[in-house]
Amino acid sequence: MRARKHTAALVQWDRLRVLLALRRGGTLSAAGRALGLDHSTVARQLEAIERELGAPLFERGPDGFTVTPLGEEVLGAAERMDEEVASLLRRLDAAPDELTGLVRLTTTPYLASALFAPALGAFMQKHPGLQLELMGDNRSFDLSRREADLAVRMSRPEVPGLVARRLGDIAFACYAAAADKRPFEAQLFLGYQDASGNALLQRYLSDLVPAERIALRSNTMHALLDAVRAGVGCAVLPCLAGEKDALLRRVPAPRAMAPLTLWLLYHEDLRRSPRVRAAVDFVDAVIAAGRAALVPDGFPFDPAQPAKR
Repeated sequence: MRARKHTAALVQWDRLRVLLALRRGGTLSAAGRALGLDHSTVARQLEAIERELGAPLFERGPDGFTVTPLGEEVLGAAERMDEEVASLLRRLDAAPDELTGLVRLTTTPYLASALFAPALGAFMQKHPGLQLELMGDNRSFDLSRREADLAVRMSRPEVPGLVARRLGDIAFACYAAAADKRPFEAQLFLGYQDASGNALLQRYLSDLVPAERIALRSNTMHALLDAVRAGVGCAVLPCLAGEKDALLRRVPAPRAMAPLTLWLLYHEDLRRSPRVRAAVDFVDAVIAAGRAALVPDGFPFDPAQPAKR
């Protein structure tokens, strides 16, 4: 009877997915968001499987859920099952087919809105059978588990099985409001939160100015861009935004920031997928068209030269 109860508890894949999401997210709410479920549903499914197994899989604490030794055994098997399912689905996605279906592209919120969204019209006209899901998010989606099909990022992850191809560079500089004529030394600064996915930008700013001169921090580039336009202070922004915005003025910094590399990432199982190839061509075309704006003429800018506008 006990063996039959264990079998019933472990053969339901949906329940195992709940356990995996709970370990990855650490909380009921995070697991629910990952699965598209209410947190109370996640709690009920966890209680049900623990009741059938007759032992806890997680210890509940103030900082979230910690896996028990039994939970490690169950989750180890679930991870292997998840990898096999994800691999099968990737291979099915890569099978030759017509240019129809969904392709998911993830990049940073700013690049999604400023670089890729304006080019979607031509892509959709060229491929009417495709739907492109453009996800502007600083989080690193798991391409192995098909959370996204392609990613454009400013760092190269060391993940087995991923194709990582250099697309080009993106330059950054310090910008203030056009009406704000103060030099770099007199500015208040706006920075990024460490967890916002912009650690390299924050590190560059922290090396130039003391912490007490950073008056505002935000987890989004859009918020800092709007704050700079409003005259709140000076921020490290992409030249793609700063050089063409009449409301902004480049502020010469003591040291230029090295441009960051843009990487195109996708799983090697999807190399032959017609949908993914079409999306790769789209990304390449967008980057090629925007290359001059991503790294403008004269970069890195000479600190002694007059500020733009």
